[in-house]
Amino acid sequence: MENLKLEGLELMGNNVRDKLKYCGKDVRIYPLAKIAKPETVELDDNCQIFDFAFIYGGGLTKIGKYSTITWHTIIEGIGETVIGDRVLIGPGTKILTSVNEHNGLRMVDHLPEGQAKIIRGRTTIGDDVSIGAGCVVLTKITIGEGAVIGAHSLVSKDLEPWGIYVGSPCRKIGTRQKPNF
Repeated sequence: MENLKLEGLELMGNNVRDKLKYCGKDVRIYPLAKIAKPETVELDDNCQIFDFAFIYGGGLTKIGKYSTITWHTIIEGIGETVIGDRVLIGPGTKILTSVNEHNGLRMVDHLPEGQAKIIRGRTTIGDDVSIGAGCVVLTKITIGEGAVIGAHSLVSKDLEPWGIYVGSPCRKIGTRQKPNF
């Protein structure tokens, strides 16, 4: 049988570990997790990336200590993504760091020079944040420390620390008590 080269497999699971910008101790990258442009991705100690998560590193992408990126999560890192420590990102969540300029330009990014423009931003998620399943976090957003975001919420503006948010667009419905340890 002919020896087949399967493009892309080198960017999945532990195959990507030695290509990362930084990989801390006890990082778990599940076999079917994919990280494109790994040379711009930093995974801090004890974080974990579950199967079917997709991280596009493009710009700076940092994931903090003990953070978990669950199944079918997409981190579109054309801009910058900074995720703090002890963050849980629920299944099917999408974190965006860029948007197409739409006024007077086309919306496809692989057209000839000058026909399209991507606006890059920084999306920051503070320590101890929990993002429910199926959420969308838009570009140029800061989610404050300890915030909780309910399932299927749209985060289209900055969120205060230790707030509880739900809806599309999300709105604050309460506050969360800080852990005392």
